[in-house]
Amino acid sequence: MNFQIVHYHGTIEENREITSLLTRVFVEEGYTDKSNAERIFVPAEVRKRGEIMLARSPVQKKLLGMIIFVPSISPTCQVAEADEAEIHLLAVHPETRGQGIASHLIMACEQRAVSFGYSRMILSTQQTMKEAHRVYEQLGYRRNSTRDWSRGTDKTFFVYEKLLQI
Repeated sequence: MNFQIVHYHGTIEENREITSLLTRVFVEEGYTDKSNAERIFVPAEVRKRGEIMLARSPVQKKLLGMIIFVPSISPTCQVAEADEAEIHLLAVHPETRGQGIASHLIMACEQRAVSFGYSRMILSTQQTMKEAHRVYEQLGYRRNSTRDWSRGTDKTFFVYEKLLQI
C-alpha cells in the first residue's frame, strides 16, 4: 500500500488541502456547483459533519483522498437511523484513483462504525457517480432505492447500505 490512512488534526494546511481536494473532485467534475461548494466545503462546515479521515502518501505526506465518518447522532446525517452510521464526502484525487484509496477509506469508516456498535453503514451518492457506485458494490454495498432522496428538484441521491460484521 503506497498510502496511509490518518486522522485529520485541523491544521491550516489540512484545511487548505481538503478544500482544494473537494473542489477538484466535486466542482471540477461537475457534481456540485461552485456557489454551493463555496458554502459547504469551508473547513468549519466540513468539520461539523463528523470524523475526517485522510489518505496520504507515506513520504511526501501528500493528500490523496478523504472521507468523513458520520455517526447517526450527528445533525448532519442525511438518512441514517439509530443503528447506522454514514459516509460523507468520499473524494480521491483523479490522478491517484485505481490504487485502492477509496476502498481503504471506506473500510476505515466501517471499522470505526463497528467500534461504535453500529450494525449498518449508509451512504448517499449522486446518480451520475457511476465509478463510485462500482467501488461501493465491490465492497458489498447494495442500493436501497426505497431510501433514495432528493434535494429540491435538481438532484436525486441514491442510497447504498451495507450490513456490518459486528
